[in-house]
Amino acid sequence: MKKNLILFALFFALSAVSYKSVDRDLHVPSASSAYPYWPSYQFLEVNQLKQIKAQKWINKEHVIDGWDWSLPDFVEPSLRSMVGLQRTFRLEDAYQPLNLKFKSNATAVLWVKWRDLEPSMGEFNFQPLIDRIKQANSLDMKVLLRLLCHSKTRGTGNDLKEGDAPLWLEDLGVNLLPQERYRGNLNFDPSHPEFHKRYLILIDELAQSGIPEMVSAAYVGYASPTYGDEGIGPYGERNGAANDTVRYVRERLDAWGNAFKGMEHKVFMGGFSDYGIKNGFGVRRGFVEMYLYNIPNGELGQYIDENGYLTVDEEAPVMKYNCFNGEENEEYGAIWATRERENRFGTTTASFPYRYFMSTLRAIQMRCNYVLTRGHVIPEMLPFLSLELGRTVGNTPDVWTFLSTSYLKGRTYNQHDYKVRVQSEKEKAAGIETKNFERWLYQRDAEGYETQPAVKIKQPIEMWMVQPGKYYDYIARSGKQIGFDIDDRWTIRTKNSALKVTYFDNYKGELKLLFNKGENAKRLSLKGDKKLKTATFLVSNIESNSMDHGYDFTLEAGGQTEKIVVSMVRVVDTNQKKNP
Repeated sequence: MKKNLILFALFFALSAVSYKSVDRDLHVPSASSAYPYWPSYQFLEVNQLKQIKAQKWINKEHVIDGWDWSLPDFVEPSLRSMVGLQRTFRLEDAYQPLNLKFKSNATAVLWVKWRDLEPSMGEFNFQPLIDRIKQANSLDMKVLLRLLCHSKTRGTGNDLKEGDAPLWLEDLGVNLLPQERYRGNLNFDPSHPEFHKRYLILIDELAQSGIPEMVSAAYVGYASPTYGDEGIGPYGERNGAANDTVRYVRERLDAWGNAFKGMEHKVFMGGFSDYGIKNGFGVRRGFVEMYLYNIPNGELGQYIDENGYLTVDEEAPVMKYNCFNGEENEEYGAIWATRERENRFGTTTASFPYRYFMSTLRAIQMRCNYVLTRGHVIPEMLPFLSLELGRTVGNTPDVWTFLSTSYLKGRTYNQHDYKVRVQSEKEKAAGIETKNFERWLYQRDAEGYETQPAVKIKQPIEMWMVQPGKYYDYIARSGKQIGFDIDDRWTIRTKNSALKVTYFDNYKGELKLLFNKGENAKRLSLKGDKKLKTATFLVSNIESNSMDHGYDFTLEAGGQTEKIVVSMVRVVDTNQKKNP
């Protein structure tokens, strides 16, 4: 654990290294036999995105090898969704045409330095920024603006060319904050009256430039030791209550609210602030590569219930107010498996597709509407992500559950437990069993429908939130009968559906799908060949809660079949209409 905390700290200081200078040339040996259900590692650059196509939708009952990420051809991206596919750090760097072959609200992420917008005090020049926004729009991309304002220098703390804030702040007597960590940023103090005054003027000038109307999202951050102005105030990213007590932090947020008046939903913060949420702002994390993090998190509505299921609390602020909800899933270049990045994700790239798989599902499970993503090491998942982001239960094209099991460290869980969950003695000693990534489809054990974790996969690294000695996930559950419940708010609009079952064909016999009081049944022959497969069943008019224990449907081992092993279940709306 100690090693990973050190890596976590060092990562940000090292992250300024150019991706292009390393990703194409590094070839780290792999041992993909430990991850047999995912493709071998291949990093796709921006100019290779045109090769990606959505997995083909087949509107009949069938079985395929592997996973199924397909959705009907009529499904369109949510208007709220944004997929960060291209990023620039300098205004002079133009965006490339993407020529996508799949549906996506492709987004250009634009990092901009305050010193480039106001090189001399009071002399603003927004035209290069406006030109770059228009250039991205001309390529059919939305624009996400990330304005960096605080660092005098970055990285080593010596190179003045690498900072973001205008150096004339020194002439106003603005002091520097202590350098928080080795190779961290050297930042101006945001609380200094002159810094605060000039910052508010900058945001007001931004409002007058017309840029808020031109962009689809805008990031507001704070001075941090890392590249990117992380956080929202002086008390840390997850200490929103303390940051909300700081007057100048509230005034900064007010300035952004005024600049985006009537468009507050575009603004998102680098840390949680209840004051910002009440202004209509959203929030962005940025570490979903550690796919079990933010469990629990009260602001995001993530917690483990008394039976061990990872649950979404829709009364949490980001859910309740349908705010901007973002993540970054980008650390898949081969450099992350080298000493140059402290072997942050191991010593080979073998696990990278598995980590991408888990992180992508987790971002969707957290109900994100924005994800910055790179590498695309499982290409078929990118079109799926693009159509899944920004959904509510009222307009989602599918519901699903991934039947995973992991073990979280009880003490770490307690640090952010907002539900005051009572841990059993077993959980205190062995960790909290954490079941399923769910998206409005729920698998629950009950009498006669008991399941066990199945198919163990080694985690890429020893993540700090995982119970020591249990650095693995199970990616399926096995049993004689498995029960599922579709969120009642979705079933009332589901007439014709495709029910997709991803399973391990480990036992010869039969898998049965039962619904509508068990009077309707579908059957699938099992070969026992140990392969991962996905079966599609076409069903109609599933009656809500008609099965035992209020289930909507069950999967069962038929005849003399020892058991079934199920990894993922999706119910897809196949009604031929546009999703709202």
